[in-house]
Amino acid sequence: MTPRKVIPVSVLTGFLGAGKTTLLNYILREQTDYRFGVIINEIGEIGIDGKLVETQTDDVVELSNGCVCCTVRKDLVKGVQKLLKKDQLDYILIETTGVADPGPVAQTFLNIPQLQQYARLDSIITVVDAENVSAQLIETAVAREQIALADFILVNKVDRVNADELAALEQQMLGLNPHAQIFHTEHSRVDLKQLLDLNVFDLDRKLAAMPDLLDELKQGHHSEITSFSFRFDQPFSVERLEAELQELSEQAKVYRSKGILWIEGTPRRAVFHGVNNRFTIYWDRLWEKEEARLSQLVFIGKGLDRPSIERRLRQALA
Repeated sequence: MTPRKVIPVSVLTGFLGAGKTTLLNYILREQTDYRFGVIINEIGEIGIDGKLVETQTDDVVELSNGCVCCTVRKDLVKGVQKLLKKDQLDYILIETTGVADPGPVAQTFLNIPQLQQYARLDSIITVVDAENVSAQLIETAVAREQIALADFILVNKVDRVNADELAALEQQMLGLNPHAQIFHTEHSRVDLKQLLDLNVFDLDRKLAAMPDLLDELKQGHHSEITSFSFRFDQPFSVERLEAELQELSEQAKVYRSKGILWIEGTPRRAVFHGVNNRFTIYWDRLWEKEEARLSQLVFIGKGLDRPSIERRLRQALA
């Protein structure tokens, strides 16, 4: 019996709204040399990102119980094992939730022997939002940890900052992680030959920067950020919804919002993305005949008032 090849694993991390799902879709669309398995970890009980991933295969495993940390460790192992059962699989991509410290994911591959014979951690890829990351680094420790543990940093949305701001930002990144390779990107587009299957994860270097990396008791506590999920089985008025979302973004600290929307008067479902006070609604595919029409939204931020958000959304229903 020939020994099974060890499959590379890349972890896609980065703070809320940086462009992780955009990068995941770009890899799946552009890289044809590998058959990918995908694990998507979401915060909140409604899985949105899995619905937004453009993959024609069924090799997607969703973990929807929050950060990939101690509580989800067994699920992550099971998810990897489920993907590894597929004979043709060449590569695994793990997209973490935006409020996850990537340390526990690394621990999973470094501390669990039954995974090491089948999968190796190739790299941690951190996507940062050039426009918002400086504020995020001040506000939350997890944004700093995502950068400190990166092998590759994609400074994304560089079209929204000027050259001086970008240079200062790069110095800030190097101050947190002098060993990472930095790419400047728009829409998370990068030369994938410089990103995938390069075997750059160096445990000794990581431990030098973060000595408690392998100590599972010190990882994964970021409760200051909360998330709320909503479902509605009535359509929205798009004009009223845009008005309510605009007011909400001005009054609450919403880091990230996203969802699938049922909009009155159109046969297409809509996709909703929000990052800080920027949000967009765009038309997606047609609703399928047998598909239940409903809206699912997730809001992630600091000090969010669930009743207030729900009241605003209900006011926007048609």
